[in-house]
Amino acid sequence: MIDIHCHILPGIDDGSKDLDSSLQMINTAINAGTKKFIVTPHFYWGQYENDYLSVTKHLEKLNAEILKRQMPIELYPGQEIFVDRHTLGFIKEGAIRGLNDSKYLLIEFPMDALPKDAFDVIYELKILGFKPILAHPERYRYVIENPSEINKFINEGCLIQINAGSITGLFGSKIEQTALTLIEHNVCQFIASDAHSTGKRNTDLTEVLTLMKKSYGRLYEKILVNGQNVIDNKEISTNMRFIQEKKGFFSRMFGK
Repeated sequence: MIDIHCHILPGIDDGSKDLDSSLQMINTAINAGTKKFIVTPHFYWGQYENDYLSVTKHLEKLNAEILKRQMPIELYPGQEIFVDRHTLGFIKEGAIRGLNDSKYLLIEFPMDALPKDAFDVIYELKILGFKPILAHPERYRYVIENPSEINKFINEGCLIQINAGSITGLFGSKIEQTALTLIEHNVCQFIASDAHSTGKRNTDLTEVLTLMKKSYGRLYEKILVNGQNVIDNKEISTNMRFIQEKKGFFSRMFGK
């Protein structure tokens, strides 16, 4: 398994607080069968401005510790980009780059409301040659309230990453149900830990991968290879189905 979304670099965002925590998170992942990580500290203007060069320097230090301890894991650089009006400028400056310097860009939006210019920015990202991966949309209020909102992202060519904890109920039943609705429509190319610590949001993907293998075998097989395709900057095939819009009471009563 390749985990494309995690916060295991120590001391640079709201993830791992120090080297010991990072090493514990990595060891947990190794024991659970994870072979590779793409580390994705936040790039959030005005809060966590972890530019790509800085990420690679921090990663070199962590890789040195891993090599010293002979831990069987490979780590690659990345960022989780909080999309706002500054994003395109940072990309053009080189502060923001794709996962492992590929065309795949891990992006996120506010949880409560989608910005009016969201799809304009996604369009510009595509013009610049990027393939956006939307991080954990099952946690966005507007997708929870109406899962068909994800169709807009599908139309724009976004790939979808779902958090393991969402599927196992860590964030509550509504988010769990939204995650399963997306999965049942193949609206999922990646499952990732989005790990922030050794606590509840950790790097152990055993439970969710067991569930996926048992109940969604074909999708499970695709997810296993998609992470490597990101690292290698290869194409990722999709077979996503649009989700029907939820109908209100009167629409159901009168068939509208």
